[in-house]
Amino acid sequence: MMLPVAIAILVSGLDDFILLLVCALRRLPAEKEVCSTAAEKRLAIFVPCWQESSVIRKMVEHNVAAIRYQVYDFFIGTYPNDDATLDVVRDLEPRFANVHLAVCPHNGPTSKADCLNWIYQRMLVFEESHDVRFDAVLTHDAEDLIHPDSLVTTNHYLDRYDMVQIPVLALPTPLRQLTHGVYCDDFAEFQIKDMRAR
Repeated sequence: MMLPVAIAILVSGLDDFILLLVCALRRLPAEKEVCSTAAEKRLAIFVPCWQESSVIRKMVEHNVAAIRYQVYDFFIGTYPNDDATLDVVRDLEPRFANVHLAVCPHNGPTSKADCLNWIYQRMLVFEESHDVRFDAVLTHDAEDLIHPDSLVTTNHYLDRYDMVQIPVLALPTPLRQLTHGVYCDDFAEFQIKDMRAR
């Protein structure tokens, strides 16, 4: 009985091994100097939120201070029945000219896709009222630390690709958050291997 299970596990792991092999053999070109010379396109960063009052302030403050790029705006999606998150984003808006609140027209939580759709609608209103056009949309979660050069790299590749994905890196996690740490490491490792294999 154990032999068929062992064979099934071996076969199911082969696809992961092939992905690892492709990743090991394929190297991504280093283009840091080229990336930094491209003219900046206007980027919109969508951040859907549900009960994220404990992290969204630090996320915005850190990323606005760290990002080495000028032409971008945060559109932060919230729900009418999430007063704590609404209050934080309303406090951020006057402090940062590139932070904009998008409120879903109905109570949450619904789904991330629904929240993103209403954020998109808010961006369209912003474009019309400010006579601007965004060149690309990026999505992030409310606790993400965006690499300072992430937008520069994205900007560089937008002329050649319809979609750009930046690697996800897991930050060190305390041992008491073992499950979270294992999930983050696994997610980051898979994203990096999958990107290189493409």
